[in-house]
Amino acid sequence: MKKLFLWLMAGLLIIGSTNEANARSKKKKGKAKTEQQADSVQKKKKSVYDKLFKDKKKHTVSKGTITIHQYDAKIYLEIPVKLMGRDFLVHSAITGSSDISLTGTKAAQSRYLIIDKTDSLVLFRDPKYNIRLNEEDDNQKEAFDLSRSNAIYKTFPIEGYTSDSTSVVFNATSYFACSNKDVLNLAGRSYGGMLTIISASPQSKTSFIDSADAFDNCVSVTQNCTAKLSISIMGFVSKEQPELTMSVQTTLALLAEDKMSTREANPRVGTGFISYTDYRNEKRFKKGYYVTRRNITSQQPVIFYLDTLIQDSWSQAIRKSADEWNKVFNELGMGEPILIKPYEKDSTFRANNPMINTIAFLNNNNSEVTAYNVTDLRTGEILSTKIGVPRDLAFSVRRNGVYQMAEVDPRFRTYYIADEVICENLTARMLKAFGLSLGLATNLAGSAAYSPEELRSPEFTQKYGITASVMDNVLYNYLAQPGDKEKGVVLIVNKPGVCDAFTLKYLYAAIGENESDILKKWAMEHDGDPRYFYGKRSPAYATDPRCQNYDLGNDPIAALDAQISHVKYIVKNSPDWFHDDNIPNDYRELFPDFVIIELINKTLSPVSSYIGGIYINEANEKSSVPSYKSVPVDMQRKVLQKIFSTFYDLKWLDSNTDFLRLGGANPEISTWIYNNGYPMMSLMFRLMRMGLSVEKSAKPYTQEAYLNDIEKQLFKESLNGKPLSSPMISQISVYINSLKGMCPTLKAIDKAVSKGVTSLTVNERNNHKLHMLELPTTSSYDVTYSKVYAGMEPTNSINFYSGTDIEAVCYDKLKSARRHLMQARSLARNDIERGKCDYLITMIERVL
Repeated sequence: MKKLFLWLMAGLLIIGSTNEANARSKKKKGKAKTEQQADSVQKKKKSVYDKLFKDKKKHTVSKGTITIHQYDAKIYLEIPVKLMGRDFLVHSAITGSSDISLTGTKAAQSRYLIIDKTDSLVLFRDPKYNIRLNEEDDNQKEAFDLSRSNAIYKTFPIEGYTSDSTSVVFNATSYFACSNKDVLNLAGRSYGGMLTIISASPQSKTSFIDSADAFDNCVSVTQNCTAKLSISIMGFVSKEQPELTMSVQTTLALLAEDKMSTREANPRVGTGFISYTDYRNEKRFKKGYYVTRRNITSQQPVIFYLDTLIQDSWSQAIRKSADEWNKVFNELGMGEPILIKPYEKDSTFRANNPMINTIAFLNNNNSEVTAYNVTDLRTGEILSTKIGVPRDLAFSVRRNGVYQMAEVDPRFRTYYIADEVICENLTARMLKAFGLSLGLATNLAGSAAYSPEELRSPEFTQKYGITASVMDNVLYNYLAQPGDKEKGVVLIVNKPGVCDAFTLKYLYAAIGENESDILKKWAMEHDGDPRYFYGKRSPAYATDPRCQNYDLGNDPIAALDAQISHVKYIVKNSPDWFHDDNIPNDYRELFPDFVIIELINKTLSPVSSYIGGIYINEANEKSSVPSYKSVPVDMQRKVLQKIFSTFYDLKWLDSNTDFLRLGGANPEISTWIYNNGYPMMSLMFRLMRMGLSVEKSAKPYTQEAYLNDIEKQLFKESLNGKPLSSPMISQISVYINSLKGMCPTLKAIDKAVSKGVTSLTVNERNNHKLHMLELPTTSSYDVTYSKVYAGMEPTNSINFYSGTDIEAVCYDKLKSARRHLMQARSLARNDIERGKCDYLITMIERVL
């Protein structure tokens, strides 16, 4: 029995140990199998990732909220799955360009999109457009939510997931390519002065990705892009297709889920804007606008990081500009929200982060301060501003300041511009750049608010500055005369104007209840006061003379006289400034050429806008100011007479041979101007744009009356029994060709019979020097009509206005010109003069 018990115990022990061994064996096998499966899964996940970036030498990665991979010439995005369905902003900017006028500007319109995914695709969705609904109607909101969906804009195959399956990886190369209109779209942009870009065709063989960077809430791709441009000159397509090379930075930024509160924009107030569709009225909907502005709080100031490469004196000039804006904020009770800090030395700081405010030193050939905003298209919140300060600001001062200020300020009578003068110029330019960064828009009427007497008053200019808005395109007080500087007259833009202060109040002042009513009341408070008039760009056939580039003051005659006086001083005295052999030859040689630009672009163009001009004001039933008012007849006639008396007495341009020789062996500048059609081209340009002004006036200055006055001036010599001078014959040739070109019937006849016939004047279209000087190079006047805009946007067209048929008037004036030429022929002193008259008579008779 005892032995049996021992055998049983031994058996149980053996069985137990065997079971334990078996269990341990199974556990080990199970564990091994689990580890094997895990390794297999891990390998599988890694293999998908490794498949994309096999050669580590070709792979660069930058990590942030979104990770961006650059592999060869491809861009891969790695976006966390938790961000799917979120709002993103696409912004593209030109950070460098072979055309300096494009540097520091947008490469394309910003785009708002939603990134989402399916099992196999990443989706870029086009978000539902901004709408405004009745806040008290829940049913309306529910109905819109159900009826609207986000359209699919682009799709990208999912390449794989990260090893922890938290992020999706896809190839986004095609989206960041310059052929994508979200990245590069230059249509409608100015190019080289008077040219307009129709389209830009990227050249893939000469374009490449430079870098790909990730930041806290965004990624950016910088690439060098070469594009072939299609361009037009005043509406006419050119056969020339220049190539443009640009450095383009494209940003994909994650937008915050918490949106800034919006504020309604008003077309009478000069702010930036975004649009929405207003459905609050059930019977009809309309387009509405929100202002663009900063989300400024005591905890969230506007911090600008200043490039440490900018020299100390320039840094102080920039800080002075910021201080001037902070003074306005102080008056609103908002403290001093603009802070300037140097680039941080922290290794995590990167100035190329598109979502921080920077003032960068531009080491390129640009000579203008550049600025652009990155804006949340949902609310109008300005997220960041990029400002560029060029290294050669002195060039800008020489190019603009010398011709306007040398007579008044001796500091401009030299090639070597003092740093003090450059700093004043920088402060003036930064005032506008900071204004843009705060949400203010270009206000072309600011410089037309004050009288010449006010602008020559030390007390007035020291208190108010020289313009009602620094957002205009004027820098210098060229109405100042010798001796004014010594009296204390302000000579350059130095502080925000009264209109700027009002706009800042509209944007940022705290408002309690009834915000909409209060904003409307504010917008009408200064109705009819020219200091607070917001001047937008106007269409050519409805030109508002208050809204012109380079104008200053409310008296165009006084402005013209002042500018001519300054240029005469330049012609007489400037050769004495060029005795130093170290002055570059190109500056010396082009110096007389810039006088021509000063005369035509900055003197003739602004004053001629009064002819056929019309004052355009925002329509409002509570306003005492009419929405349209033609420039009075007396003013139009006065301007025409002034142009003739000024521009047909340009012999003073040739009076100083030393000045002429600065540009080489120049015989005469005045003859060059006349032979190239000025000022008659500008005067005839205005003829086709007088129709609306005539229609809106009870006592109009008609096209016929205008041509009668021109005719009297053109044939003044022959009417007084004298032969026609060579300059006047050149102008009459432009006059005749313009009259024919404005009549469709005569134009067709002329085209049929004029093959092989050349003009008496220089062929303007092939005149390379005109192209270099950025002057108009065509005498054709076809009017093009653009898309109709309303509200905040500039007026690009007038509803139902089709222009005025003046063919009969032009026909009669051609017959009249022939009679005058017959008389002038009889007064000719030699065969050459008679031959010129015969030629012009023949040009008319071919079409009559």
